[in-house]
Amino acid sequence: MQLLIDNQQAITGYVTVGSTNQGIEYTGTLPDGFDKNFKPSLYLLQNDTVVANQNYVAPVEPTPDIRPTAEQESLTVTAQQIADQQQHIASLEQALTSLAQGGTKS
Repeated sequence: MQLLIDNQQAITGYVTVGSTNQGIEYTGTLPDGFDKNFKPSLYLLQNDTVVANQNYVAPVEPTPDIRPTAEQESLTVTAQQIADQQQHIASLEQALTSLAQGGTKS
């Protein structure tokens, strides 16, 4: 296994097959769940031993901006206007049909 470590000895990556540029060969034991729980900097290489980083802080994922864009808002307004116009056209068609048949719209 080869480990990639940064200047604070935090393990930022690893390979179990082959090799990697600037990898450090490691043949010691790994903490339980190393493969399953691995995240960059969650583990440290201290005194030739892999240990959990007690100061690990998970990176904060930026929350996506879920508000509609100006273009999306404009498209929504346009779609509503089209729907209103289609409803108005249907109403006019119904009135014309009624008039053509000699009746009045009530």
